[in-house]
Amino acid sequence: MNDMTNALTWKRLYAIGKPFWVSSQKGRGFALLAAVLILLFGVSTVNVYVNYIAGRFATALQAKDVSQYYVLLFTYAGALVAATPIIIYYQFLRTKLSLVWRKWLSQHLISKYFANRAYYKISFDPTIDNPDERLTQDVETFCNSAVGLSIAVLDAVITVITFVGVLWTISVSLTFVVVLYSLFGCLLTLWIGRRLADLQFQHTKLEADLRYNMAEVRREVESIAFYNGERRAKLTVFRSVREAIGNLELMMMLNRNLGFFTTNYNSLVMLIPAAIIAPLYFAGDMQFGDITRAGMAFAQVFGGMTLMIGQFIGISAFTANINRLGSFLESMDLLQKEHGNPNSSGNITMVPSTRLALNDLSVVSPDTTRMLIASLTLVISAGTRLLISGPSGAGKSSLLRAIAGLWNKGSGTIEKPSKDKLMFLPQRPFVSKSTLRKALCYPKTISKESDAQLLSLLKLVNLPNLAMQSGGLDIEHDWRDKLSLGEQQRLSFARVILAKPEYVFLDEASSALDADNEKLLYTLLGTFGSTVISVGHRDSLLAHHTMVLELKGDGTWSVRAL
Repeated sequence: MNDMTNALTWKRLYAIGKPFWVSSQKGRGFALLAAVLILLFGVSTVNVYVNYIAGRFATALQAKDVSQYYVLLFTYAGALVAATPIIIYYQFLRTKLSLVWRKWLSQHLISKYFANRAYYKISFDPTIDNPDERLTQDVETFCNSAVGLSIAVLDAVITVITFVGVLWTISVSLTFVVVLYSLFGCLLTLWIGRRLADLQFQHTKLEADLRYNMAEVRREVESIAFYNGERRAKLTVFRSVREAIGNLELMMMLNRNLGFFTTNYNSLVMLIPAAIIAPLYFAGDMQFGDITRAGMAFAQVFGGMTLMIGQFIGISAFTANINRLGSFLESMDLLQKEHGNPNSSGNITMVPSTRLALNDLSVVSPDTTRMLIASLTLVISAGTRLLISGPSGAGKSSLLRAIAGLWNKGSGTIEKPSKDKLMFLPQRPFVSKSTLRKALCYPKTISKESDAQLLSLLKLVNLPNLAMQSGGLDIEHDWRDKLSLGEQQRLSFARVILAKPEYVFLDEASSALDADNEKLLYTLLGTFGSTVISVGHRDSLLAHHTMVLELKGDGTWSVRAL
């Protein structure tokens, strides 16, 4: 609950909210906001007028003034009908503002997420869980809550100012009572529900963890089935369900305690105006209609001043949302700052060059507790075919990550050409749901190759019937389900042949291939003169390379020609 008044929460709210209002969409945003505020003032004006008519209407009814009664009846009805479009457009434009903000904020954060491979680096941050949820559900919640709550606060302020004046003209004592009663309720609500914001934060996290665990089962169905791991998978999901429900039960009990107070507190609101106004009416100092006006004005002022009570759960959820989204943004900004200073102490230095060279390079493990490679110096000449071998955990893949710029913990210098001249193939290729044309041309977003060129390429990598079996080049499929790992690896080699990079890095990229297909694909790589750096254990790879860099596992290494 302390988070609701924490300076860090307000700082994060400012960091998340400000960029939209100074962006290229600020004009549209301010126009929608201005329209909402104008309609909000319109709604308040209508409410004051309705309050005035309601009082006269009740007085005419009590006095049995038939002609005045019917005039006021139709006036009352006309005011309510006239207010309808104002209220509808007020709600519509509030939602529109929220959607415009959400679209911009989503694109803004997603751009940061993909910039400088932040999405990769942030996966190693244990404090940032479920970034996908933060980029989707949390952004939606933030925009809806920011617009809804800010407009609600402004609405409450306008309502209180407007109807305090109305109430003051009816009864000064009633005005003081509603102010004091409202303040008392707000303070007591804050005290009773002080833990709710923390529980809301945990609720969002635990629900996201549950969805992630269920999605992981869907992704790994085959592995779980082969291992007969159903019981382990089930227990993992059960644990997530148990933790999520346990947190909800704590929230439920806290809301119950809050309900004991707020239910009685709100019930008394109906009696307070009557208790104070009735003696004045009985003494003949007040008209009957003023009782109606006083009750309506009291309710409006009370509702505005007790916004904290009515929106307490929503405010607590919004506070948790701000901290989840804010910490995510801070993490991405920190990564951006580190990217802007890549050669700081404790990091590997990257130097643009026309060659690939490792100078006194040392690479440490992700937890920085173990030296994987110590003082490696190696120049990889153009046309070289280098095989990196060694026991599991020796740092083979880590070395490729360092060259790619994904991992910079260590020391020394890496000279390398621009990234458009390099291409990395992991053991499990990325083949998402797409057309075959897009799958072949990945990571390019536009394909300039003709159908004939792509079909010929598929034949080269020994996938001659794939297009026909898939219904053509432009039919969408989920290739992870449609293709075996070996077929996916052949598809990834096709991407290399299409791109023709100067340097190709293969991290166990032929592990699922038979010897003939492996030989075929390495031969194809030789036809366009790429420098090839491979990671692998299989002895068959030796025939396709001219040098071996052997990592010993204790930081030492050796290089030999084949």
